[in-house]
Amino acid sequence: MRALLLLVLVVLVNLPAVNEGWTKHQVNTHGHDVTAIVIDARKLNGRFLVDYKLPESADPKQMKFSASVDEPTYLYARSSDSLRVRMLTGKPGSNRPEGLVESSLFKVIAIAGDAVLALIAAIAWYRRRHPGDMPDPRPRPVGL
Repeated sequence: MRALLLLVLVVLVNLPAVNEGWTKHQVNTHGHDVTAIVIDARKLNGRFLVDYKLPESADPKQMKFSASVDEPTYLYARSSDSLRVRMLTGKPGSNRPEGLVESSLFKVIAIAGDAVLALIAAIAWYRRRHPGDMPDPRPRPVGL
């Protein structure tokens, strides 16, 4: 039962990173290019941020997307009010603008979560193999 719980936790911790990688692969292999309309382009703490909307034919809901891009893409987007974006047909949320600066946040969280789970599993394994080495969590009073 504990192994099943550990397996479920490992899957849950790694799911965001796996999903991000799969979506990136799908967009790169099956996506098509569209020209997005730039709503805002700004520099914040040395990062170049762009807010954009996809064409209405690609995204009828006209949702706003944001991305961190490299400097040449930022300068072009700022001057032309347009941005080349690769997206999956019928899935406007699965898009990647040209010049995207990748974030490794999901990978870092997944690795840290895996390390914590490995530490918990190692402690549980050690306690099971050496039960006398750990202090009693419910000590009894002496002399009773």
